[in-house]
Amino acid sequence: MSEAKILETLVSRFDQLDSRLDNKFEQIDRRFEQIDKRFDGIDKRFEGIEKKLEEHDHHFEKIDQRFDQILNILEEQNIELYNIKSTIKNHNNQFDEMEYTIKKIHNQTVRLSLAQSELDMKIDSFKNSKTGNSEKNINSI
Repeated sequence: MSEAKILETLVSRFDQLDSRLDNKFEQIDRRFEQIDKRFDGIDKRFEGIEKKLEEHDHHFEKIDQRFDQILNILEEQNIELYNIKSTIKNHNNQFDEMEYTIKKIHNQTVRLSLAQSELDMKIDSFKNSKTGNSEKNINSI
């Protein structure tokens, strides 16, 4: 074979290889374009998920703030309850003291009533006595 023929054969084979490679590269480019489209779709999905996660984070922050407010309210109510318990305890002590005083007054009243009854009986017996000097007897009581 002559050099021209070899060169022609080589060029023809290079052209065939070049054509095949062009086809292969075009197929690969189309596949990459399809993959890029898929990645674009996946990116959009991730952006949607990220947006939803940000919304959830915002909601969780609001919930945390509400819990903090509730805890503050509970702490305030706990303090108020403690103050109420202290006030009730003080009142309870005052009632105990009043009950003791009332019992003491009652006992004294009962003793005075008994003594008054005895005195009334003595006065009646002196009045009913036939002695002439009842004033003197009453004063002796």
